[in-house]
Amino acid sequence: MAVQAASLEILEKAAVPPAQARAIVQAIEIEIAGAKDTLATRQDVLILRHEIVELRHEVEGKLSRGEFHAAMTSSVRHMYGAIMGQFALLLGVAYFVSHVQH
Repeated sequence: MAVQAASLEILEKAAVPPAQARAIVQAIEIEIAGAKDTLATRQDVLILRHEIVELRHEVEGKLSRGEFHAAMTSSVRHMYGAIMGQFALLLGVAYFVSHVQH
């Protein structure tokens, strides 16, 4: 692994002894080389985007718009019912508390 001359110059101008400067630059280069396995490149992101688009088309092909709309409508009805139930319960508790105190 080659040590970058520009990096060494910067550290030496900051009064870092040459042996320490070389060790620091080498440690940074080792970390960068190790990060290549964990960091995503632009190519990785493009591949992932392509896979997401393919998956979306696959899901759209399996689930028609009518089925999707029906599933969402059902979910919204359930959620609306739950909200209304909680609201009614809170009104009942408020009524009870206001009448018990008097």
